[in-house]
Amino acid sequence: MVQEAGVISRYWKSYGGFKALFTSGYFYVSIVITIFLFPHWLNGEWWEIVLSIMPNVLGFSLGGYAMFLAIGDEKFRKIISGPEDDGEPSPFMEVSSAFVHFIVLQILAIFMAIFADAYNFPLSKDCVLVKEYYEYIRGLSIAGAFLGYFVFIYALSSALSATFAILRVSSWYDHYSGRE
Repeated sequence: MVQEAGVISRYWKSYGGFKALFTSGYFYVSIVITIFLFPHWLNGEWWEIVLSIMPNVLGFSLGGYAMFLAIGDEKFRKIISGPEDDGEPSPFMEVSSAFVHFIVLQILAIFMAIFADAYNFPLSKDCVLVKEYYEYIRGLSIAGAFLGYFVFIYALSSALSATFAILRVSSWYDHYSGRE
């Protein structure tokens, strides 16, 4: 588990941390899209959409990540990788972390959908256990649905980010190939 913590820390640093997260246009566009799609998550079984889409996207993403790792020759990969002099992540790690972020979001969306499906039970104001806390429980349910659907939408919008990251690396390789 300690090794995983180190890898997660490297991913988060290469991604840019909370600064990158909260300055991402994809993050804020996802919030707006989630708000507009409230009919899907407010009263519906939103997790069915997530569970029908995300596993396929996840498989495609893993394949795309493998393709990214194969771009260019050994000399090109050496140029874009390795620690930077200023301690910042290399271009290779920045692009790689964009893909990892995309994949992490997909897995998180799937887990959230599985939990939502598992704990989907009707709330009745007449239930003795719920009666006193109905509004509080209902509020938590709505907040959870918003958050779960937001992660799903953010994962989908992150597909654009990962796609543009691949285009960026492809353009670097194109430039590099033209110099040889």
